[in-house]
Amino acid sequence: MKNIFELLAKKILSLRKPSEMDQIRQKQMLLNPAGSAGKLTEEYYIKKLSTVLVFVFAGMVISLLVWIADLNSMHFIDGNVLERNGSGEGEKTVNLDIYADDELYMKNRSITVSERHYTKDEAEKLLDEAEDVLCKSILGENRDPDHIDHDLNLVSVLEGYPFDIEWRISDYTVLDGNGKIQTDFENMEGEPVSLTAVMTYEDLKEEFVFYINVFPRVEDPEKKLEGDIERKIKKYDELTISCNRQLLPDEADGRKITYRTSLSKRSLYILIIAVLAAAAVYFGKDSDLDKEVKKREKEMLIDYPEIVSRLTLLLGAGLTVRAAFEKTVSDCMKTHGDKMSYAYEEMMITVNRMKSGMPEYEAYLDFGKRCALKRYVKLGAMLSQNIKKGSGELLREMESEVKEAFEDRKAMARRLGEEAGTKLLGPMAMMLSVVMIIVIVPAFLSFGF
Repeated sequence: MKNIFELLAKKILSLRKPSEMDQIRQKQMLLNPAGSAGKLTEEYYIKKLSTVLVFVFAGMVISLLVWIADLNSMHFIDGNVLERNGSGEGEKTVNLDIYADDELYMKNRSITVSERHYTKDEAEKLLDEAEDVLCKSILGENRDPDHIDHDLNLVSVLEGYPFDIEWRISDYTVLDGNGKIQTDFENMEGEPVSLTAVMTYEDLKEEFVFYINVFPRVEDPEKKLEGDIERKIKKYDELTISCNRQLLPDEADGRKITYRTSLSKRSLYILIIAVLAAAAVYFGKDSDLDKEVKKREKEMLIDYPEIVSRLTLLLGAGLTVRAAFEKTVSDCMKTHGDKMSYAYEEMMITVNRMKSGMPEYEAYLDFGKRCALKRYVKLGAMLSQNIKKGSGELLREMESEVKEAFEDRKAMARRLGEEAGTKLLGPMAMMLSVVMIIVIVPAFLSFGF
């Protein structure tokens, strides 16, 4: 797909005006004086036009999908009949095109379809069914209406029935309006209570009375203690409402109660943050170290062609290997001063070691090992072998190494360029995804998907 867009971009590029191309070429030369103006200009236009074509293609695909969805949603209403929502589900709105004698008369007309309403006979029949269902529903966790020791489930609507339900309770000191047993109700012999359910539907209204026997709430020990504490705190608050201080209960459910201010969680949060920060620093340091190692390798590989080229030039001028090595280091120190790159710093260390008495052949081998890169290991081995076997083949080997080094340098430059281009694909894909979502989501929501 990408190649197709690039071919189309090149075709469009051939139609551009020469004057406009010249302006872009001049700007590219200002930004990239070492590059090829013609090639850079062509790549600029290809990339720009390819992106435009991608968006155009995406828009066409999305438009096609929307058109197909619209087409599928169009259908004739069979027998001019629309389904209603069931009772209690509310009305619904349908957008229709109205045709007169097979010709479009009204487009996208909004029609409201009311929910289904039961007839009086249907509603009365449903009332008889609802009474038994409601009787079982209100019991909740209770098994028997003659022994209620858990909260009731006083529903306001009954699933599957169109009635609104209101409740009246004969004794609110036993049950509250939601069917919960009052916390201060303690009659262990039980208290008879009547519940009246008033069920209404439009003009139809019916009352059903349920008789129950309520006992004190059954709670587990922890909940019972919690409830006792809450009741006493509330009671003491009411008794000391006019005082400057509030009294707290010192006993509840037969147990001694004491109080402490809650321990702040700030210390815990600080500890967690500190641990996370330490972990981030720990792993971050490793990551930074890896990055520095990779940066060093890249820098040394970039410097390698220059180093072997200088050494070859000096050897060809008649200098010995050691003299050429020292001359390369001294020239770098004059040019860069203390800010030497990794490779030249390693060479300076080698020179200092030779001056300190290390054998020359050993110093070159050690140089390659310290650099820990294949190219430098090879260079150190070549220089070391020259000390042992003589310099007959060294110059030829160095010239061959120069050619290979520059070829590797070119390959590295191409690879770095490709990596930079690859990194741009992610943001471009994200931008394209965002645009497509912005366009697609509202369209599909309008279809009711």
